[in-house]
Amino acid sequence: PMPLPRRGKGAYRTRHGFGYTVYEHAEAGIASELWVFVDPVEPVKYAVLRLRNLSGRPRRLSATGYVEWVLGESAAKTRMHVLTDIDLGTGVLTARNAYSGDFGSRCAFFDVDAARDPDDGGLVREATADRVEFLGRNGHAGGPAALRRRGLSGRFGVGLDPCAALQVPIALAADATFETTFRLGSGEDEAGAIALAMRLRAPGAASDALDAVRVQWREVLGRVQVQ
Repeated sequence: PMPLPRRGKGAYRTRHGFGYTVYEHAEAGIASELWVFVDPVEPVKYAVLRLRNLSGRPRRLSATGYVEWVLGESAAKTRMHVLTDIDLGTGVLTARNAYSGDFGSRCAFFDVDAARDPDDGGLVREATADRVEFLGRNGHAGGPAALRRRGLSGRFGVGLDPCAALQVPIALAADATFETTFRLGSGEDEAGAIALAMRLRAPGAASDALDAVRVQWREVLGRVQVQ
């Protein structure tokens, strides 16, 4: 949906508003719109992806979110100390660096909206925290090895080159639409991070946050005009 890290065919349209950016593109009959913004109150970054199938036939796709953990000064210094995990009860991906000085107790998270499995109630999505698996050996974000095959391994723990990758399967009928939201954030500790991630899964949480962003900027602009 964005021109980087791997550009598709045709034109991209990028719109910047006060506190948000929107990327628009059409590729192989799929129109995409990606809204990126940061919650004005909570320590969370949103990426809201909207798709529409204009190809005239049913399509099977996937949406993949990917981040590289640093959690400190530089990846070279922190890589060996980052502990990645997935909370089995909620499916939230977490990452911590206990050696991060003043921030050693904090916990980062990555999460995405997904459908529930009708049999076990789990989220229908794939995940990994292994950067080498996702990119491939000597790979790069412009052509990840994981996107040339099906599924992600579900590897988490210590001793990995840490990342967080989440993949959601999509089935789109002709002219159908799809929306999902990726959320990257942090909490005071692991329990706080998971609780925040779960609270932000509520329907309308992302749109409420975007409304709050717009209100905040209107207030800022109003103060500037008065001055």
